[in-house]
Amino acid sequence: LAAIRALMDFRYLAQMHSFDEHVLQQLDTALQSFHANKDSIIAARGCSEHFCISKLELLQHIVPSIQDLGAVMQWSAAITEHAHVTEVKNPMRVGNNQNYYAQIAHHLDQVNKCFRFDLAMRIATMLRLE
Repeated sequence: LAAIRALMDFRYLAQMHSFDEHVLQQLDTALQSFHANKDSIIAARGCSEHFCISKLELLQHIVPSIQDLGAVMQWSAAITEHAHVTEVKNPMRVGNNQNYYAQIAHHLDQVNKCFRFDLAMRIATMLRLE
């Protein structure tokens, strides 16, 4: 349980928008706690004989990366997941699932045309007000 808690602590701390030395130390401590307790997961047969998981290897680079670059949002996939829903899944739901790629391309083309029309109308309205 200590190993899982350490990973959860690390995950929640890593999602902060700004970091100070105290938080970076907490991140390091959480990661060290995970590594100190991960054998209990293996002993409980919660994992294979090793932890050769690429995302776990990535964790050791997060604190140095934050120190060098500041808070980085790419640790979260929320933005790309949201884009996938709005740009692919929603248009798919309104289609008939035939010619899937053509329907998505047509939908995105229509959205783009509506956006440009709305922009042109706003510019025209602003010019009339002057």
